[in-house]
Amino acid sequence: MRLLDERGRIFGRISIVDLVIVLVLIAAGAWFAYAKFGRDLKTEMAAREQPIEYCIVVMGIRPTTAEALKKGGKAFEFKTGAEIGTIREVEVEPADIWTVSDKGTWIRTQTDDRVDAFVHLEATARVGENVITVNGVEIRVGTSIGFTTKWAQVNGNIMTMDLPGGGDQ
Repeated sequence: MRLLDERGRIFGRISIVDLVIVLVLIAAGAWFAYAKFGRDLKTEMAAREQPIEYCIVVMGIRPTTAEALKKGGKAFEFKTGAEIGTIREVEVEPADIWTVSDKGTWIRTQTDDRVDAFVHLEATARVGENVITVNGVEIRVGTSIGFTTKWAQVNGNIMTMDLPGGGDQ
């Protein structure tokens, strides 16, 4: 007995098209049953979301820009416009700059017209096994990030991160 007959039926009984339709209906039914009666995926996703505090250091900005950051509010990632948190606190320190002396050597000094701002943000992050994201924006210590507020737009580096329980929940 041949697998396909002259009409394209399997073992002379079922057509291939009918078999594909039946398999699609079975797969759709299984997917619906899993979605309806299986694990509660929304609860699982919410369990991985947790509050996070992190600090972005913005170096060598004007004092007026630092004052604009101190006004607080929400911060948005520059490229995507996604909200990356709410500014909780901004610490400002005089910026260290490197200049060349008249002898041609490098000198580290501080200036009055530039400051370093340490912007502390609060957000809700989705903590995965290998990545931490805030509204789809990947957050890692050392990563460069451009962000904007209502009053300022700056670039900085993520310096510290504080996850409750160390992020292993």
